Amino acid sequence: MSSQFCRPRVRAHLGLVIAAPIVAIAAEGWPGLPPDCWSESRMVHSVQDLGDLWQRNTKIRTRPADKPSVGQVSPNRGYVYVVEGSRPSARITIYAEKDHVVDIDFVELFGLSDVRWLNEKLIFMRPWWGRIAATDLIFDVEQEKIIYAEAVTDGALARQQYLESCPIHGCKCVNKK
Repeated sequence: MSSQFCRPRVRAHLGLVIAAPIVAIAAEGWPGLPPDCWSESRMVHSVQDLGDLWQRNTKIRTRPADKPSVGQVSPNRGYVYVVEGSRPSARITIYAEKDHVVDIDFVELFGLSDVRWLNEKLIFMRPWWGRIAATDLIFDVEQEKIIYAEAVTDGALARQQYLESCPIHGCKCVNKK
């Protein structure tokens, strides 16, 4: 057989040999079923270790200031937050009936989404560090500190890759091989 016909086959087989272990390793790390079993893309938590990324890219400080005239008012009608910026940096300024405000500054940011009050004193926020990596944070405005942080992964790309590789490698839910 001529070399021009052999090369595409060798490349295809080499691709399978390299990709197979990656798919096998990735299949073990999902909470619940692997992405080929999902009916749609989803966010998954604690799939990847982001290390201290959110701590390095997040600064919390206070400064003297009055209550902002605009912003998202808390359910108790006493506190307010204001979001400024989005990419590559953003700030959430929080007023909690004190003689100062709290600024939460994010740097090296891909985006900031889902900022909202959870109850009278807790604010949820999701800073994105890339296309698929984010951190869920909950900030207590009365204690002036982050009380919860967990890595989040957007599973859309993983689901797409699983579905594309199922005809070649076989999958748990998409039974093609």
